Amino acid sequence: MLAHSSSGTSLAAGHSREVPLWPEDSRVLQDGIDALADEKWAVTHPSLLFYPPKVRSTRSAILVFPGGGYKALAIGPHSTIGPDGADVCKWLTDAGVTCILVKYRVPNTGCNWNRETRRHDAPDTPMALQDAQRAISIVRYNASDYGIDPDKIGVMGFSAGGNLAILASTAFNARSYDPIDAIDHVSPRPDFAIPVYPGHMTMEHKNKTPKAIAAQELNTDIVVSPDVPPTLLIHAKDDAVDPVHYSLVYERELKKAGADVDLILYGTGGHAFGVRKQGKATDRWTEDALLWLRKIGIL
Repeated sequence: MLAHSSSGTSLAAGHSREVPLWPEDSRVLQDGIDALADEKWAVTHPSLLFYPPKVRSTRSAILVFPGGGYKALAIGPHSTIGPDGADVCKWLTDAGVTCILVKYRVPNTGCNWNRETRRHDAPDTPMALQDAQRAISIVRYNASDYGIDPDKIGVMGFSAGGNLAILASTAFNARSYDPIDAIDHVSPRPDFAIPVYPGHMTMEHKNKTPKAIAAQELNTDIVVSPDVPPTLLIHAKDDAVDPVHYSLVYERELKKAGADVDLILYGTGGHAFGVRKQGKATDRWTEDALLWLRKIGIL
């Protein structure tokens, strides 16, 4: 079965199995292969990497979306979340949380910067969101087999992955592809979300001008409602890549919609700090996030 298949590799990397997101003969997968055929280093076969808890399980799970600007996946040997997300997952599994690294399709599968035209582009088919929605549904569909409470499944993302976590936690009422099996009849709504220095958040990314006004308007790809799950935003005030106003604008709109949102700002840390300690204020974000997870009843 799709949701139980394993690569048979990865024990050395710390995760116990790799699960493909799509059947090989599915239209969603094959269309993506065709669309990415001319792209160098493309990820065409998205998958889930499972990291089981190292201590007594809380029966909760967090799907982690790495960054990379929707151009690549920042999970190489120098990644600040660890190779294949191993470091962020060690932090979570040490807290009793099943960590699931989502290797979603890239490049140009979400809002991205076109270096040639010097403009932001949006894909015709949001393959990254398709993968995120499918991933959440797979985990929920197999929750009992995975030892997970189906009501304690959250998402976490970094940079572009933070944007993907936000899209997954706002677009759950409209699946971005035609259902292909029983998995797709299970809700793709996460129970909580932790976007970390999320990108692509404002109308600057729709090329709207003047930029000063666009910077204060939420990207119309993101549709907020009172049903958005509890959300914790993490951002450093000195982030020069994804400026702090991205999270401030999203927090403002979630509050206006009546959704449950917390924002923790750190004076120093810059961009792409991941879970790597660097002697800056952001070093404590992982502790703060665990406190928040306890507050909302996940841990």
